[in-house]
Amino acid sequence: METLGHYLSLPVVQKLLLSGTILTLMSLALFFSRRFIHSLKSGAEKKRVYGKSAVYTGIVVYGLVLVRIWAFKNLFLYFKHPVIEKLLKSGMAFVLIYLALFFVRRFINSMKIEIKRRHQYRKRATYIATLIYFIVLIPIWAGHTQQWTTVLSVMGAGVALALHEVLLNIAGWVYIVVRRPYKAGDRIELGGVKGDVIDIRLFQTTLLEIGNWVDGDQSTGRVVDLPHGQIFRNPLYNYTKGFEFLWNELSIMVTFESNWEKAKEILLKCGEEASREVQQEVERKIDRMAREYLIYYRRFTPVVYTKIEDSGIKITLRYLTDAKKRRMGEDCISRKILADIGAAPDIDFAYPTYRIYKRGEKE
Repeated sequence: METLGHYLSLPVVQKLLLSGTILTLMSLALFFSRRFIHSLKSGAEKKRVYGKSAVYTGIVVYGLVLVRIWAFKNLFLYFKHPVIEKLLKSGMAFVLIYLALFFVRRFINSMKIEIKRRHQYRKRATYIATLIYFIVLIPIWAGHTQQWTTVLSVMGAGVALALHEVLLNIAGWVYIVVRRPYKAGDRIELGGVKGDVIDIRLFQTTLLEIGNWVDGDQSTGRVVDLPHGQIFRNPLYNYTKGFEFLWNELSIMVTFESNWEKAKEILLKCGEEASREVQQEVERKIDRMAREYLIYYRRFTPVVYTKIEDSGIKITLRYLTDAKKRRMGEDCISRKILADIGAAPDIDFAYPTYRIYKRGEKE
């Protein structure tokens, strides 16, 4: 109790308590004033003006009261403490740098360029501003130049031990920015998660998830954050880098008695009709990829394979399709196949069949 009484007798504590009490009373007065203004029979615009006037008046009055309570000419003595002075300088640097960033982002938003490029420029400006701020903090807190080495060494050791995962994520971000294994808009799979890249930040990549419980690599609607450190631990699959087409397969099963050769012709015809539009684009993209990677495709046209199964003849159509339109293409081809096979009387679909006999019963 004596300790509490000692603290309560300090001038600074008494001034804080008085300032808080007056703030509470003025907040209550402002609350009832606004209630009174809303009860007036005036227009909504006038009520809004009266309410703002009451708020501004309260702020001015409270500021005058604080000047009287604290006698601010003595308050500046507290700012001579080294730690308080450094905190103030850090805060001023933060305000100035991020105020400049605010205007830079406004300028970027006014540029008549693609939305994707504007997004990239905004992110780069934010990264640069953050880096500048941390650089400015070093001389503020380290003091003289000869102390910087010691401060940075101690900070580096502590950061390396406590924030190794964070550092790994930053290293992954640097790798992504420099090597560009993927970019915004690409469809990737990393760490067992598939999705379209919608944002790349300092610590994580944000995906719009595909697959999971949804078939055909279509969106689930969920947004997933992947830490950048995973790029060093898991294989990365890029569906669209340089070549946004992939090979897809569609299989049917026909009976042994069916005209399976005719079924092959139907599948091949349907595949060629569906992929005719992408052939020219595919050849152009393959030529471009061949200049960067050791990659070579002999053919880009659909091909049909045949395999004998237990319950019939399996016929598989292999064709190129847009990575982000795989389900749409499969649906289109499937409807064509069903229509053509339905019109062919000598082709029947096969399916597993079971026959059960009673003991002693003959076939």
